[in-house]
Order: sequence, then structure tokens, then C-alpha cells
Amino acid sequence: MAHKQERNELKKPDEFQVVAGKTMDFLLAHRMQVLVGLAAVVVVAVVVWSMTTWNASREAKAGAALAQALELEQRPIAAEGNPQAGDKTFPTRADRDKAVLDALEQVRKEYSKTRAGQTATAQVGFQKLRAGDATGAQAALDEFLNSAGKDHPLRAFATEALGYAYEAQGKLEEAKKAFARLREADAPERAAFHEARLALVENKPDAKQQLERVAKEYPKDPVALEANQRLEIAALPPPPTAAEESKPAEPAKPAQRPKKPVRKK
Repeated sequence: MAHKQERNELKKPDEFQVVAGKTMDFLLAHRMQVLVGLAAVVVVAVVVWSMTTWNASREAKAGAALAQALELEQRPIAAEGNPQAGDKTFPTRADRDKAVLDALEQVRKEYSKTRAGQTATAQVGFQKLRAGDATGAQAALDEFLNSAGKDHPLRAFATEALGYAYEAQGKLEEAKKAFARLREADAPERAAFHEARLALVENKPDAKQQLERVAKEYPKDPVALEANQRLEIAALPPPPTAAEESKPAEPAKPAQRPKKPVRKK
């Protein structure tokens, strides 16, 4: 009886064959749906590959364009020094600054989503701040800080420049907030220095103590030198007021001639 059951079991197809057969039947019955599904998978794979390749190509183009824009800043001014034969020059410094800014703006516009485009946006902010356009600098630096990642190497510089842009517009409260964000950008020493510096600007009674504390806490950092310089400036006598400057100077008294000695008769 047992042998008969074993022979019957052997005649049955094994589980793999059953499953494979059912799968094949399904594929034959639904081959068009399966082919469409496979095609969709292939399309997705091709799109991912294409996007990766396209992004890499775009980053490379953006990087090259940024390098060309920054190279303009290294070109000499014709009226300054003696440029070597064959060197490309600019007539004036203003012409060079305009060419650099225009090139950076082009990179910023064409490659805004790339890392090089973000760097160009930060550089636009730096250029405008140096040119005295604090409002334009603020807009560019805000855009950079909102789009660039926390690991971008220019993040701390842009944060500090944003503080200066607000300060140049007389917006001290916004400037304080911007400088305070330097702590998040791994620059706590700069945040402490600007806090003390602005306290001095506002004539706060503890401003000098704050500067002394910065110099003491960061003795090997450049902020120590800057803090000590601010302390030296604060120790100087205050500049004359507008009323004192407009006050006419007192006329000089005429020199008196020495009296001749009286001779005795």
C-alpha cells in the first residue's frame, strides 16, 4: 500500500513544475500586458540613466561657465601696471567689475539648479556688496542661502556678507539675526565678534567687555586681532560734531613787538 502511494506521488508533477506551468499560462494569456510592463521598466531605467548623465553634463557645463566668469576677475587693468604682451585686459576697473557681474548673472540664470549656479549666485551677492549695492546683494545672498545645501563651502561667507548687507541698509536687527546664524555655519567666533562689534556701534555699556571676551576666548583666531583693533578705535577721542566742525576758527592774535628798553640819561 505504501509503495503504491509512493508511485502515485512520483507520477504527480513537482511543485516547481506546477508553479512554472501556471506562470507560463499566465504569460501566454497576458503576454501583451507583460510586454508593456517590461517596456515601462526599461523606459524608467533609461530615464534614470539619462537624467544622471544629463545632470552630470549640465554640472560640467555650469562649472566651466563659472570658471570663465571668475577668470575675468583675474585679468589686468590696462591703466594699472604693465600687462604682458598678449594678455587680455580691461580699460578700467569698473569695466572689469561689470564684465564679471554680467558673466556671473548669466551662469546664475542658465544653471540655477546646479551647484556651480548656486556658487555664481553667492558670487553675485559678494560683487554687489563690494560695489555698494546692498539691496541687490541681500537678494542674491538670500537666494543662495535658501537654495544651497548646508555643506556648501561658501555658506559661512554668504551668511556674514548678508549681515553686512543688512547693516549697510541700516537694518541692524536683521543684521544681528544674520550674524547670529554664523553659529549654525560652524563660525561661532565670527558670530561672537559681530555681536560685540554691533554692541559697540549701538554704544552699549558692555560693548568693550564683549570685545575683550572675544579676544580672550579666540586668541589664535583672526577675530582676536579684529576685536583688539576695535578696542583701540574705541579708546580714541570722539570725532568733532557737525556743530564743532562748522564753528569758525578764532582769528590769530597779532604778534606783539618786543618793547625797546628805555635808556637812562
